[in-house]
Amino acid sequence: MHVNTCAVFIFRTCLLCILVLGGSCTGVEEKSVPVKETNTVEMKTIDSPGLCPQARGTISAPEPYASMSNPLPASNHNISGGKMLFREDAQPLPCENCHGFKGNGMGIMFQMMKPYPRDFTCYYTMKGLSDGQLFWVIKNGSHGTRMPAYNKLHDSQIWQLVHFIRYFSNSKPLP
Repeated sequence: MHVNTCAVFIFRTCLLCILVLGGSCTGVEEKSVPVKETNTVEMKTIDSPGLCPQARGTISAPEPYASMSNPLPASNHNISGGKMLFREDAQPLPCENCHGFKGNGMGIMFQMMKPYPRDFTCYYTMKGLSDGQLFWVIKNGSHGTRMPAYNKLHDSQIWQLVHFIRYFSNSKPLP
């Protein structure tokens, strides 16, 4: 690795610990913060990495998001744009840090997260998630998990991510 690439990697990893994990990079200390939300559900996760399908209790996206289909064509341009966001450009941190290079939920931070990050390679998990559900979770985060909101991304960038995420499970064909 080039020195600058290593420095960026270390910086992003530390930033992840601060922003997403509340500064607890060891995973030893769990912070409990009371949450007052009316639209929450208890997370029902079988906590095992690589489990397919993953059982989740993620809140369903409200309408009109839940029934939305990706408005962008599944072109090489849009899939490549989603790939760059997933691997490097998404903020607050690249999706790959948690979801892994292969999209299997085993990124460099996965062991410090409960529940484990979503495994996008599992066709049986992904076929039940609408494009709108994925869009909504990326934009707003997922309560009860370490998934942050990516609300600084433009809607078109989130739709590009949805196309790339679908690539992992082949639940949506590539052009």
